[in-house]
Amino acid sequence: MRRLSVLGSTGSVGSQTLDVIRSKRDEFELVGLVARKASEKLLMQAIEFKPLYVVSYEEPSKDWLTSLPKETTYVKGHEGLMQVIEASDTLMNAISGVDGIIPTYHILTKNKRLLASNKESIICLGDLVKNKRGMILPVDSEHNALFQLLSFVSKEDIKKVYLTASGGPFRNRSIKDLKAVTVEEALNHPRWKMGAKITVDSATLMNKGMEMIEAINLFDLSVDSIEVVIHPQSVVHGIVELKDGSFLFHVSQTDMKVPILHALFYPERRDYPFERKNLLELSPISFEQVDREKFKALYLCRWVAEMGGAYIPALVGADEAAVEMFLKGKIGFLDIANLVEDVLSMLNLPDPENIEQLLYIISWAYEKVKEVSERYG
Repeated sequence: MRRLSVLGSTGSVGSQTLDVIRSKRDEFELVGLVARKASEKLLMQAIEFKPLYVVSYEEPSKDWLTSLPKETTYVKGHEGLMQVIEASDTLMNAISGVDGIIPTYHILTKNKRLLASNKESIICLGDLVKNKRGMILPVDSEHNALFQLLSFVSKEDIKKVYLTASGGPFRNRSIKDLKAVTVEEALNHPRWKMGAKITVDSATLMNKGMEMIEAINLFDLSVDSIEVVIHPQSVVHGIVELKDGSFLFHVSQTDMKVPILHALFYPERRDYPFERKNLLELSPISFEQVDREKFKALYLCRWVAEMGGAYIPALVGADEAAVEMFLKGKIGFLDIANLVEDVLSMLNLPDPENIEQLLYIISWAYEKVKEVSERYG
């Protein structure tokens, strides 16, 4: 019986994790469900799965609390998070954005097994991640694919590792067209259904740039050994090129439940309990070079990966704020990467030596975006 908790249970990855657990219900003891809001969805999850703990950072109503099953204890906020971590063996961190950093920090420092779906924490907590690699199973489709592929080969045989990007909704748009992109267009991802922040990051390829830094920390790769290619079909999730001229592909249908299932049961492999596609349905497969001029954010992230230190949390904080401003209609689509670049050029803070300093840099960059953005528009 696996003692598992799901952080961010009401989001896209969290909900799909519960879909997988539902199909294998007798193999899990669900310790905790954690979400920001005491929503109806969280309540319904608690009623169905009857975890030991349910946690929200928003105060629930009396009716909400009295509707919880008798087996479930409600604990609010950080205190609840810590109780869930202590009581669990494995935790899925599906909390999005900067809010996922503190949970990852505590999960790893307490030597719990982390199913990692929050990229901000993996890139910001680089040293901790490198020291705890054996406790981490990547859940994002790209890193889960690389985790599997890299286990088949020796490091000295690897020539290059490729991350694939769908190209988002603007793969065939000109830079001129991108100046007039609306929020609705940016949120219309052609392949994946995700939250607003990560969908916009996928459209700018900022998400893929952060995934590059994530791969460096997870797999001990150099910046130069990683390349990003556009793959519109989104069925090849990772590629390893070997020195003998061979390429190893990890291919699966575009469904987050595939890597979630792998991570939940690793090192075992279990039957996929949902509708699946056959090989012909995954065809054809094609790749394209990334347009460097159009997807500036990707190359900005490569520069940040080379710089390291304070630049990484500053990138995360600045992008968080810039995407928020775009979603509110305060800046244009192309302004996101430009604004992040402007803020990074102003950075004059020492590299963080602890979690408090790291969070300060994120906050500094977040607030600096608001200040600098007044020049835009």
